[in-house]
Amino acid sequence: MEKKILVIASTFPRWKDDNSPRFVYDLSENLSSKYKIIALVPHDKDAKKKEIMGKLEVRRFAYFKPESLQRLCYGGGMIPNMKHSFLAKMQMPLLILSEFFASYRVIKKEPISMLHAHWMLPQGFIGVFLKKLYDVPLLVTVHGSDLFPLKNQLFKKLQYFVIKNCDKITVNSEATKKELVQRFPEYSSKVKIIPMGVNINLFKKTKIKKPKKYIKNKILLFVGRLSDQKGLQYLVDSMVDLVRYDKQIKLLIIGEGPYEKTIRGRANSKKVSHNLEFLGSMPPNKVAEYHNFADVFILPSLSNKTGTEALGLSLLEAMASGCAVIGTNVGGISFAIKDGYNGLLVKQKDCHTLSHAIITLLKNKKKSLNMGKNAAKFVRGSYSWEKVSKDFMKIYDGLLK
Repeated sequence: MEKKILVIASTFPRWKDDNSPRFVYDLSENLSSKYKIIALVPHDKDAKKKEIMGKLEVRRFAYFKPESLQRLCYGGGMIPNMKHSFLAKMQMPLLILSEFFASYRVIKKEPISMLHAHWMLPQGFIGVFLKKLYDVPLLVTVHGSDLFPLKNQLFKKLQYFVIKNCDKITVNSEATKKELVQRFPEYSSKVKIIPMGVNINLFKKTKIKKPKKYIKNKILLFVGRLSDQKGLQYLVDSMVDLVRYDKQIKLLIIGEGPYEKTIRGRANSKKVSHNLEFLGSMPPNKVAEYHNFADVFILPSLSNKTGTEALGLSLLEAMASGCAVIGTNVGGISFAIKDGYNGLLVKQKDCHTLSHAIITLLKNKKKSLNMGKNAAKFVRGSYSWEKVSKDFMKIYDGLLK
């Protein structure tokens, strides 16, 4: 008989081909070959309250009325959303209560054998109370945004409460493990590194012709949430140098978030707005096409109050596609990019070093191609969902015994 697992998370595709980060869905879908999984996630406007997605039973709980005013989840992410919206900030306690009672109702009705909470806060915190109430094992997965930016004493006490009471913790990178173990060394034995995966059947090197509208342009690409932590402001600043090098260079920005207005304003003030295109969000299969005709992918993330790039899945997807990549030397990025071998690493907040690195790759096509090949080989060997899901299955089986 299949064991039933309840997965609780705050980010999840709202519908088919949604552009919201889908790693919780992808992991759960891969694990559903062995377990029966119910995913309980926040509701959003136009999303169904109940549906079957792939092999998963998905249930979505509302956390504010009217539901059209739910602002905390999706879009730019919880922390950026709270930073830009008082309404989102006000909804956090309501989300915690709503998710707890929604989870409580599921466990009361279903024979749940295990809980898997994605993010220490708030899901891991909710999971501890459910574990104590129903005596079920609890696995917590730390993604970084629930750790790096949350450094005051209250958050540390809440994190301690979670790590002390859960049965096992997985983290998505060496950088995340280092930060967690530094804070709570007495619980290091509970911590195991298992990254989120990449769909290597989708993100792969494919011969795609550059669209006619870009045929004369060198294409730079950024994919991700538009928040100050992603460092786009410094990439925009670097465009001043890059436009001097090549007037027809284009920076394509795929993603959404509350920081878009600021980025547009910065581009206008630097007089490079005509060299930028904001493409909004798009489904993964469309993003994969852009990876295959872009000249360079850049992830200029920062380590700041909003957070630190714990892993950088958009970076790994670009690498899996064989695209030449540049990233900043922060968080998990420096564990993925081996400087000069499968990409280039640069200092954060340094627009001139960044523009120099971009020009280096644009000038040397052979170097770019070799780095892209090395990047694809690296990601396909370490980050396929097949490998990642097998590692999680070992954790699941250990907790279910």
